[in-house]
Amino acid sequence: MEKEVTIQSKTALKGTLSLPETRMEKGPAVLIIPGTGKLDRNGKLNKKIDVKLYRQLAEFLTSIGIINLRYDKRGVAASEGDYLATGLWDLVDDAQAAVQFLKSLPEVDPEKVIVLGHSEGSMIGSALAAREELGGLILLAGAGERLSEALKRQRDLATEDIINAKGFQGFFLRLLGVQNKVEKQAQKFMDKVLSSHKDVIKVSFVKTNAKWLREHLSYNVREDLAKVTCPLLAITGARDTQANPAVLKELPHYVKADVHYYAVENMAHPCKFTKQTSTMFTTKKDIFAQAELPIHPELKKLLEVWLQNHFVNTSSPEEQVII
Repeated sequence: MEKEVTIQSKTALKGTLSLPETRMEKGPAVLIIPGTGKLDRNGKLNKKIDVKLYRQLAEFLTSIGIINLRYDKRGVAASEGDYLATGLWDLVDDAQAAVQFLKSLPEVDPEKVIVLGHSEGSMIGSALAAREELGGLILLAGAGERLSEALKRQRDLATEDIINAKGFQGFFLRLLGVQNKVEKQAQKFMDKVLSSHKDVIKVSFVKTNAKWLREHLSYNVREDLAKVTCPLLAITGARDTQANPAVLKELPHYVKADVHYYAVENMAHPCKFTKQTSTMFTTKKDIFAQAELPIHPELKKLLEVWLQNHFVNTSSPEEQVII
């Protein structure tokens, strides 16, 4: 059963609460935090791009008996507020309000509220876990990495794509020296944002959420990971070009709690199955192709076993399924 709900943060956020037909009297609940951009509660970015990931996650969680909540970000879809003027810490405040909403529900065990963050939601979830007592933390496609590091890696991959591009397109881009301009243009943009003091500025006549980017660039997620005391599950696709699966192995150095981490083969950033690693030339086409696909089956298996072990089947360690 799905219910439309209102989460009262500094602005009113609209969300969907999913309640399984069969559940414990007071059971665990998962809050789904979306990634970067104007993504709504279901994973829709605009009329053309709809990855459906958050709706699919909600449906999967409901199918295994887990209450869950997903919501439209501030200033997106049905939620109130100004999206462009929203900063990182506004997003953390909104997620905290959503957690407290879940804790207040009679159907939910307040000690078993789990945050699941995807992409930027992983950073928001990590920041939240350092400030609010959680039952568990799930980081999908973005664990343990600062936004500045993720953006730098994406620029490096784009530069490699230009250098290795075949045919006339590659020849023309290299002739223009585009591979040498990627980093310079990015630094010029960053400098303009960092030197500003407004929430929103114009860069090349396009409005930019400067407050959000400034706060992200100054935020070190590893400092908050060191404060996490709840069980943590981190999963990134081995073919993810937006988040780095290689950093997962560093998590036990920061997190003092129980940590499980996995790099899933043939999984990209939208958490769907793919045989090919995207390039800067194929990313949009690949997102369209993956949109209608279900969640990667290995991801579903890892989520279910971890949730069962930590929040459902808690009778004794000997009886738990081992991942």
